[in-house]
Amino acid sequence: MELVKWALDIVKRILRFFIRIFEIFAEWFLEINFFEKLIVITAVPSFFAIILPVARYYIFETWFMINNPLAVYLIGIVFVMGLTVFFPGTLSLIIREFLNGLYLANVILMQVSHNISKAPYELSTGYYVNLAVPVIFMILGLLSYLVFNRD
Repeated sequence: MELVKWALDIVKRILRFFIRIFEIFAEWFLEINFFEKLIVITAVPSFFAIILPVARYYIFETWFMINNPLAVYLIGIVFVMGLTVFFPGTLSLIIREFLNGLYLANVILMQVSHNISKAPYELSTGYYVNLAVPVIFMILGLLSYLVFNRD
């Protein structure tokens, strides 16, 4: 019986810990400006851009999906976008715009140079999501800087 009480106590403490983390995140989220909130929310479609296939090809009577070879960079960009929410200013804007512009240029170049695959392929929805996410990040970062920055 004592073991059950001990286990329940541990579960309660872990649950309280996660509730407190959620409360801290919710308070922080409510304090940031509108465009920064949208940047944080845009992290959700960015993860879809990471996991969705960017192209597909048909061989042996089956469709094969091609994952995004640049997905690891988008993970880093999402991390940087979330981190720069804490440090608003001109330097943050420059970092945001540069990284997203570089990623966008590489995604476009990947398609233009046909480096997605050596096999003949068709673009999938994931490719267009990979184009949209950095554009949205760039627009929201610029709007946040223009509307709320007091350098």
